[in-house]
This record gives sequence, C-alpha cells and structure tokens, in this order.
Amino acid sequence: MKVERLLFIGIIIIIIIGNITIFFPHFRIKDYKKTIELSYQDEYVRNIGIICYGNMLECKDVEVIEEGFIDTSKVGTYHMTYTLKHDSSSKVLEQDLIVKDKIKPTITIDDEVINVCPNGKIESKIKAFDEYDGDLTNSLKTNIKDDLITIEVEDSSKNKTIIEKKVTTKDEIAPIIKLNKEQELSIEIGSKYEEPGATAEDNCDGDLTEHIEVIGSVNPSKSGNYTITYKVSDKAGNEATISRIIHVYEKYKQVYGHGTIYLTFDDGPGPYTEELLNILKKYNIKATFFVTDQALTRGYDHLIKRASDEGHTIGLHSKTHDYSYIYSSTKNYFDDLNAIEYKVERITGKKTKFIRFPGGSSNTISKNYDNGSHIMSSLGKMVTEKGYKYYDWNIVSGDAGETTNTDTVAKNVINSLGEKSTYVVLQHDIKKYSVDAVETIIKYGLSHGFTFKNITDSTPLVQHHKNN
Repeated sequence: MKVERLLFIGIIIIIIIGNITIFFPHFRIKDYKKTIELSYQDEYVRNIGIICYGNMLECKDVEVIEEGFIDTSKVGTYHMTYTLKHDSSSKVLEQDLIVKDKIKPTITIDDEVINVCPNGKIESKIKAFDEYDGDLTNSLKTNIKDDLITIEVEDSSKNKTIIEKKVTTKDEIAPIIKLNKEQELSIEIGSKYEEPGATAEDNCDGDLTEHIEVIGSVNPSKSGNYTITYKVSDKAGNEATISRIIHVYEKYKQVYGHGTIYLTFDDGPGPYTEELLNILKKYNIKATFFVTDQALTRGYDHLIKRASDEGHTIGLHSKTHDYSYIYSSTKNYFDDLNAIEYKVERITGKKTKFIRFPGGSSNTISKNYDNGSHIMSSLGKMVTEKGYKYYDWNIVSGDAGETTNTDTVAKNVINSLGEKSTYVVLQHDIKKYSVDAVETIIKYGLSHGFTFKNITDSTPLVQHHKNN
C-alpha cells in the first residue's frame, strides 16, 4: 500500500506541474516542419506554421528574423534559420527547403509516321526539351523494333518520358548537289580552266562528294558556251544532277579614249535597280533611267525617287510598254506618255522632257499596229514640237535578247568603245545579268580615260533613222 500511495502522489505532482506550465508564457509552435519540398519555379513563401508567445489563455505575435537564401529557379537544398523573439525571450528554428524538378521532358516529332533510312538513320526530326535542363535532343535514346520506335529521354532530376511511334523504312529522296562557285562562270579565251567541282549530301547516306561523276569538258582556246554536268546517286538509286555553264569569251579590245559614256537603263525600276544604284553610288557615276509603269515595276516607286535624289536623270519610256496600244495611234502614244510623265513628276517633284521610244525610234514593230500611217516619222516630229528630246543609243549591250551572260554584256559595251565623243549605252535594269556587268564597264571606262555622265540638256542627241 505504501508503494501505491507514493506512485499516486507522484502522478498527482506531475499533473499539477504540467498544468502550471501551461499557464507560464512560452513560444507556442504549431504545424512546423523541419523539411519542406518546393517545385522548380514555385514562389517561395515562408512556412513555419503558427507561432506566438504566451500561454493557453493569451498568445501574442512574435518577431521572426529570417536568415538564409533560396532560389527556386535552381534545384537543390537550401537551409533557412528563423530566430523567434519576444521581449527578452528568443528561440531558433532550423528548416531545410528542397527545390525539386518534377516536370517531365517533352518530345516533339515533325512527322506522324517516322521515316527510317535503310541504314537505320532516323530521317524525321525528333527534339526533346525540358523546362529545367533546356534542350535535351542530344540525350534522346531510340530503339527500333519491327514497325515501332521507342523514344526515351531523361532529365537531370530523373524525370523520364517515353513514347512509341510507327516507323517506315524507305529512302525516296535524291541527294543534293551544291556547286562550288557560281552556276555560270566565264573565262577569257586562252586562259586555263580549273574545274571548281561540287559537293553532294544525302539524307540517308551522308557525304557523297567523292562519288560525283563530272560529265563534259571545256576548251579554253575556243570561244563558246560549255556545259559541265555533275551526277550522283545514293545507295537506294535516287539520282541527282546539276549543270554549270562555262562561257569562254574573247578578250576585251584595249581602247583608250576621251569620250563620254552615257549609261541608260530602260523598262525599270525593278528588283535589281537598288543594287544598280549602289554600284553607281560607289563610283560616283550618274546614269539615266527611262522608266515605265508596267506590272513588273509595281512596288519600286521609291527607287525612282532615290535615283532622282541622287542626281540621276529620270526619263520617260512608257506607262504600259504595250506596243499594240501605244503605236496604234498618236493619241494613244501621247496618252501613255502623259501618264508616265505625271507619275514621274508626282514621285520626284520634277518635270522631265527626256524620252525614249519603246523599241527605239528605228523600231519596225510599230508597223504592225499603225495601219500604214508611218507613225514613228510622225511621232519623231510631234514630240520635238512639244518640247521633248528623244534619245536612242549607239552601243547595244545585247541584254534585250541577244545574251543572258554578264561577261558578254560587258564585252559588247567595252568592245564598242572607240574614238567617238559620245556613247549612249542601252541596258535594262530589270535584268540582273545586265546590272552585274555595270561595275566591269565602269572600271574599264574609268581606267581607259572615258567620262561617265547622265543625259542633260547639253547632251548631244543620239537618234536613229526612222524605219517605217
């Protein structure tokens, strides 16, 4: 009985002390966790539960001093220390915050059914991306069995994505041949021709350059156009060919003079006029543009303005450039001329009286539409009476149908130079191969004593004999 009494008394004492403690003030903490998990890119919000200072009857807010650093954009474990303070009392809590990447990578495929080359190379484009690791395409693992492919990728946090797709095994795509240097080359007669070659790449077989067959030859001692053909086949029998044109041309004749060259360009502006203006600006050369308003010139009005602003002469060629209309009557011709004249003045703010007849004043095509009226003889007189000056040319570049080769255009112009005082050159700025010849013509002219000018009121008239 004595032992039982002592035990009973001890229990009573413990209960009394515990109840008394409840009534003493202390830090009261509820729902506190020593470790918390956060997802990558989650917003960090302090989470240490409910904390106050007091007893069961009254509990007051406490000051919390936070120490530590957390970056939810980086996976890892971050340690935080929280110091609780109330008056002279304090308590320290420790907490680990673990930032985890829980999002699986994504796999994207550009084809519904994946094509696999006979050699096992996957032709379809497969990419993998992870929100945390970024591009994981190089980490892709593939396994092909029968008509299925298993594609797997795992990020640095061990999140894994696996997909299955159907596959086909075939190669129906021909190799791609790329020429070294341009598709058209020109060499002077008598010079050495060095074959520039080509490269070949196949979607399945890779580099096939060493398998290219070169067909054809060039005789650099004889002028003319030569064709070199490059051919290659892949292992599946798909064949590719491409040809190169080699122009062997005669050397420019060397002429030194003191004449003036008037570069004139018809039918524009067009997609190559800006390039032409840049070349002219580079050498500070002024030229003359006989412009039109055909469908192919639409959208290039700003180049008429630029040419005018940079000191080039804007001449009138035709609004429609439709021979059957403008040469069917003098009324139609002047209606067409007035329309392009109005457009040029609207764009440039300047009037111009320099014109060039479509086809030139010596054209014979107008006879097909003038009902025997010899319209060119009439128009020659009428435009002069109205204060216009019309200009033909005395150098033909050949870009109006005779050639499509840049070196030939340059040669035609250069070889037409001699001892005259005035040269009016006919070119077309809507033809790239002609525009590409301009720099060569300028370099030759400047280095051989010629002067370049644009047509002005003081330019000597260069006019043809009427042929109808």
